[in-house]
Amino acid sequence: MSEKPEILNQVLADLISDQIELRHANELRAVLSTGNEITMHGKFTVGRDFIIYRTTKDDSGKWAMTPFSHIVQLII
Repeated sequence: MSEKPEILNQVLADLISDQIELRHANELRAVLSTGNEITMHGKFTVGRDFIIYRTTKDDSGKWAMTPFSHIVQLII
């Protein structure tokens, strides 16, 4: 019988933050519940239930926020 994983109470935000840091990611792609796909550009702010990112690659890009509840698939 397999035991439970050692990591407990680690929320999605923590897991995503760790992966962004480990992979030196500056771009994430996500499929939303609406069926739309978005590309998010770093640097990212990952909150407990949302992610804040730039909408374009250059510095003139606006900041956007997407709640995790709207994300169906996240590609890091």
